[in-house]
Amino acid sequence: MERTNSTKEQLPRYFVVILAMLTSISPLAIDVYLPSFPQISKYFYTSIDHIEITLSIYLVGFALGQLAGGPLSDRYGRKRFIYAGLGVYILFSFLISMASSVEQLWFFRFFQSLGGGFAVVNTSAIVRDLFDGKEGAKVFGVISMIMMLAPMVAPVIGITILHFFEWQYIFVFLSLYAILLLNFIRFLPETSPRIKTESLFGNYRSVFSNKTIVLLMIASGLGFSGLFIFITKASFIYMEHFGEDTTHFGIFFSLNVASLMLFSQVNIMLLDCFSSIHLLIGGLVMQLIVGCYLLLVAPFASVYEVVAGFMLFVGSLGFVFGNSISLILEHFKTLSATATALNGVIGFMIAGLIGLSASLVHDGSLKPIFTLMCLTTSLSLSLLLLIRNKISSPL
Repeated sequence: MERTNSTKEQLPRYFVVILAMLTSISPLAIDVYLPSFPQISKYFYTSIDHIEITLSIYLVGFALGQLAGGPLSDRYGRKRFIYAGLGVYILFSFLISMASSVEQLWFFRFFQSLGGGFAVVNTSAIVRDLFDGKEGAKVFGVISMIMMLAPMVAPVIGITILHFFEWQYIFVFLSLYAILLLNFIRFLPETSPRIKTESLFGNYRSVFSNKTIVLLMIASGLGFSGLFIFITKASFIYMEHFGEDTTHFGIFFSLNVASLMLFSQVNIMLLDCFSSIHLLIGGLVMQLIVGCYLLLVAPFASVYEVVAGFMLFVGSLGFVFGNSISLILEHFKTLSATATALNGVIGFMIAGLIGLSASLVHDGSLKPIFTLMCLTTSLSLSLLLLIRNKISSPL
């Protein structure tokens, strides 16, 4: 406790902002190039579906990066692996800008995401090193709310870059962002407990031994998948199905992020009155109701109905992100990076596979997209209701 209090005193003034910026490298990497999908597909003489695959590749690589980085961080320290991950991210972001084929794009994208996962896995771990219970949930909520600025402005940044330059400069921008972030990371104190175990990856056995929390990770991943289905198909929905231009695409996409930020703020306030598990369940119920509505109106929905529906669907995740990770990490006080890594692997692998499925079942209409969103949310909610009485937490 003395070490924790001493470390808290060393925190820089904008500690939460720095962690939010670190966490934001993935939302930026996912969202900033969405408006360029038509241009990239023409550049490589391929279909837009092949470019959408880079989203799933990123999630898979990001998950694997967390898998390796988590136990290493718990054992040897947080900051050195943030630096290493950002270095890999910077290198391959730049290499993507020089890709000469769609296959190279896939290859470089995978390693870019590995570096991102290696670095970002430390964000939740640092918070868990320093804060417990509801205090931790509130910090996670604030980080999530600030982080949501990234996907809000990302399409606008992408559109602005495309106005003056080619799509390659979007990935040059990602490299420059990560280079700037390296400068801020040096102000963070080292918080890792540096737990030494016989096997470096033996920590995963400890996490896997808690079956209830593993099921909670799966439920959280399924809930997150609904968002990734939207992200994967956003270009098609707004720019191809409804025929909107890149400017309107950026506005509509930003509205979803604004909604998510609003609901994240509401979640932080409600934590004073309700438990994390109840807010998590409430968010998924809301998500399911909105998903069913979108599926019902899919054949005749206007673009404004879809925009409003997505704002509520995505916004409901403001009750999911912070509460789920807080509940998970409350059970692993000395293995927070390992638990974060496993949660990331499970969540991002599920989201990546379901995002890929969204492209595979694509038939030119909105119905398969909304059906898949309802299915993932239903599975997530059912699983959470099944285990809620077994989740013992002081939250």
